[in-house]
Amino acid sequence: EDPPGDACPQRAEVSRQASSCLMQAAEGALSSSEEGSSLDEPTWVSWFCMLRNHEFFCEVDPSFVQDRFNLYGLKELVGPLYGEAMTMILGYAPTEKQLADPTQRVHKVLDTARILYGLIHARYILTAQGLSDMKAKYKAHEFGACPRTLCDKQVVLPVGLSDTHSTSNENPLKLFCPRCQELYDHNVPGGNYIDGAFFGSTYPHLFLQTFREVRPPPPTQRYVPRVFGFKIAKVEEQALQNTAREEWPKRLKNEPVSDWDS
Repeated sequence: EDPPGDACPQRAEVSRQASSCLMQAAEGALSSSEEGSSLDEPTWVSWFCMLRNHEFFCEVDPSFVQDRFNLYGLKELVGPLYGEAMTMILGYAPTEKQLADPTQRVHKVLDTARILYGLIHARYILTAQGLSDMKAKYKAHEFGACPRTLCDKQVVLPVGLSDTHSTSNENPLKLFCPRCQELYDHNVPGGNYIDGAFFGSTYPHLFLQTFREVRPPPPTQRYVPRVFGFKIAKVEEQALQNTAREEWPKRLKNEPVSDWDS
């Protein structure tokens, strides 16, 4: 005898719910090891910040990540894997087995988690706690030194030219020197791309406004080019001025400047 008319749809709905629960459990397992989480396991955030070329990142406080106010607008920027990426960030580091298998879903989620954490990080380092965390890195010279010789190895600060994440790698991280006030490329070993939006365009300037005691004095030395010991800077400048005068069209003698002069 056939079951009542509404029994099959009801059974199908239960099956869909069970399947959904299994998928959620599997996705949640991506952020923990096969033997379950333990106190010895590194968190995902600690693992991410310890990756090669990620030395500039600081560990965002979990309470900041869990506050929805701090995440406003990020879901639309990150996309459909936002929920899984957030679960990963708040969980544990992926296992070596998961990372070794390119077919694992963890790889797709990991790429989204990287972008999401970077955008959260850009907001966190503008807070009092975030600025303090980055100050410790600044004092430890973790950001490197200015490549300009006359800046005398002044510590630089990471900065982005845009606050919007670039999907085509057009917003690479830059380095700002507080002494000469210039920008420099961040030559990452291996060519790994770090988006400037993960640090933002405001951070270094807010940092220097907040911690005025670390602001260096402007450079006192300036390189002067010489030829056989003679300065050429003023000569070059005068030559440019003369060239500009020669290029300007000359007015014939006794020619009126305009119709009003005639």
